[in-house]
Order: sequence, then C-alpha cells, then structure tokens
Amino acid sequence: MMKKLIFSAVLAIASCLSGSAQFYGIDVDKLTMLVQQASKLPYDNAMLVMTSTMNALNDNPQGYRKALEFAETRLGNPADSMHNEEMYIACLEQATKSFVLSNNEKDRPRLLLSMAQKNRIGTVAADIEYVTLDGKTHHLTEPGEQYTLVYFNDPDCDACHKVKANLEQSATVKDLVNQKLLKVVALYSGTNQKLWKKTTYPTWMVNGWDKKQAIENDGIYAMPATLPVFYLLAPDNTVLMKNEPSLKRIESALGKVMTSSDKNPKSLAKLLFN
Repeated sequence: MMKKLIFSAVLAIASCLSGSAQFYGIDVDKLTMLVQQASKLPYDNAMLVMTSTMNALNDNPQGYRKALEFAETRLGNPADSMHNEEMYIACLEQATKSFVLSNNEKDRPRLLLSMAQKNRIGTVAADIEYVTLDGKTHHLTEPGEQYTLVYFNDPDCDACHKVKANLEQSATVKDLVNQKLLKVVALYSGTNQKLWKKTTYPTWMVNGWDKKQAIENDGIYAMPATLPVFYLLAPDNTVLMKNEPSLKRIESALGKVMTSSDKNPKSLAKLLFN
C-alpha cells in the first residue's frame, strides 16, 4: 500500500514539473524530490516514473535539457549520493528517441548510453584476464559457486587506501569469505607493475593485475574517473551492483543477497535496486 502511495505521489510531482516550468526551465528541487522518491519504488515502477517524467517534459525543451543534465551529473555519477545507473539509463534511452533534441544533440546521450550499458546490472559481466603475484593467469568470470566482489582500485590513490583498510576490517565480508560464499578480487588496471607488486592485501583477497590493459585499451568496462569502485557478481557472473564506491552499501547488499529466498540473479539485481 505504501509503495502505491509513493508511486502516485511521484507521478503527481512529475506532472507538476512539466506544468509549472513550461518553457522556463525546471524546478530542480522538485526534480530532486522526484528522483529520491522514485528510487524507493520497485524497479519497474521507478523506470516508468523516469520515462514518464522525460516524456512529460517533451513540451518544455529548456526543462527537458535541464533534466537530462541533472541525470548525467547526479544519476550517472558514481560519486553522487543519488547515483542510480538504471534510472540514468531510462533517461538516456528516452533522450535518444525524443523529438526534443536534434540529431547532433543526441550524439552525447547515445555515447553515454553505450557506456552505461557496458556490464549493465542484470547482464553477464565481461571477462577480464588478470595475473596474480605467483605469475598465474586467471579469469574474472571463472565458473564457481561463490559470489564475487571485485574491488577496482589504484594502489597509488589515497581514497583506495582508506577503502582498502575498511575492506580488510569488514566483518561482513570476511565472514562470507570464510564461509566460502564470497570471493574478493582486488583488481588493478594501471600500468605500474612495480607498484602493483609491492601492494599487500590480506591472504583472503585475490591481488590481480589487468596485465593486458584490456579495461583501458579495449574499453570492456566503463570505469569512472575516480576510484575505487566495487562490482558485485552473482555465481553465474550476472552483475548485481556496479561502479559502487560505498563499502557500506556493498555490505548492505550482501546482507540482502544472502538472506533472500529468491537466488535468481535477475531477481537479486532488482532487489538491490533500492
């Protein structure tokens, strides 16, 4: 019942956005409120709200462009508290089809959409070949029965040092590793092999290096400018979370995954939507 009330309220806000700001831009505070409320809805309803909002702004070109800018800087930014890539994709998909933007103006949404769709939540992650300190070659998507937490990091980054220290102390993560329910892979995609080799991790973490530079050169992962970020993969390598900078949110997600009675990866991806 509460979800239905929120859904109705969000749609009402979307209607107000298009009406009150017509031809004069958009009320960013109302848009922020809408997105915050929509993010609390079940996945399908949230997608509907975002698409409906963009559609409602078709008659308000200035407001439409402002909403699209808002989506890029907030929904599409992993460092932002409102980051939500699925809602961002919904906005970009609508933008590439909208008659509001000229064909040239659609070039950027098309590019951003193609980037956001790489390793999209609910799809199978692209493989990365990496090496470990013993010289052995491994694959990120090696078959197994464990969940995989990928910690994309740069050993020369201050924020990475802080997150690494918190990760080492995470009782949630260590407990799942000890139960053999989770594998943690710290992955470095840079070029400084010496730096990688001298970086230490707990024995329960895999220290890997993208030696072939596939992430950088082949663009198989759309990594944010600022590291570190986490990816959470299901045992079949379906992406459950991506480009997540917050270890607390990862710990919360792991709690939901492990206690959920429905272990279907696509169901889990939607469960973790909010």
